[in-house]
Amino acid sequence: MGKYPDTIDIITKARLRLSAFGSVVCLFLTMLLIGLLLFVAFFSMQYLKNIAQKMEIEVLFFPEVKEMDIVAMEQQLKLSPWVASSRVSSRAANTREAIRAIGNDYTQMIDNPINASIILSVSADRVNPDSLKAIDRQLKQNMNVKDVQYPPVIANTFTRQKTYQAVTWGICILFMLISMLLIANNIRLNIYAKRFNIKSMLLVGATRGFVRRPFVFKGFVQGVWAGFLAIIALATGLYFGNTLFPDFINFQYITLISYLLAGIFLFCILFSMLVSWFSVNKYIKIKNDRLFLS
Repeated sequence: MGKYPDTIDIITKARLRLSAFGSVVCLFLTMLLIGLLLFVAFFSMQYLKNIAQKMEIEVLFFPEVKEMDIVAMEQQLKLSPWVASSRVSSRAANTREAIRAIGNDYTQMIDNPINASIILSVSADRVNPDSLKAIDRQLKQNMNVKDVQYPPVIANTFTRQKTYQAVTWGICILFMLISMLLIANNIRLNIYAKRFNIKSMLLVGATRGFVRRPFVFKGFVQGVWAGFLAIIALATGLYFGNTLFPDFINFQYITLISYLLAGIFLFCILFSMLVSWFSVNKYIKIKNDRLFLS
């Protein structure tokens, strides 16, 4: 009989350790999932911006248009809010490109119909079919403009990717809310199991702050461990992701990446502490006759 209380104590301690470990694992996996979704959404947004910046519109002119007039128009277009960058491609450069594409020097047989052109990069918010059609109509209003060329496939792809990005953000927020509810419920259940201990401590004269402190500190420790593991896992995933997909996971945004990782770590700690604080407060304020009903 003398060993019975010790056996109960060992079992209780093992259950408490297992419960704490489960809370850390649950919080870690949740932060890992949220972090992955955040980084996918962030890098997809940057990737789309890079695609938009690489898409160019070429404004073609009739052969008789003077190059100085083309340069003047380029300077005027540069002031437009939808133009990210612009440059003039000379007649000689365009002719060399045409000869290289055709495979022979056509200028020896016919008059050169190619003139200088303007190469425009459009701002990212205008890379969609409707905006590009409006730009096309605007440019063609100039009598010197022969044609306007741009790859419509990229514009359509960009529009679809923006839709996918919005869906990714929506999934991220949904998973975050669901995960937060699950973690909060897990922490509340752990504190619920100790509700009688909380009331006993209050009955013998312990202050609310004294009762609350160990639970909040436990939440802090669990948040630190879960956040640390999530940061290590995410940093490792980013490193290998950059090795495999350098165009998508780009470390030129290392400062923003660091802020996101730090934000995930701090959020993990604060969330765990706040849930612990509110859960303890519930059983501190609850009436004795409701302890069996909560």
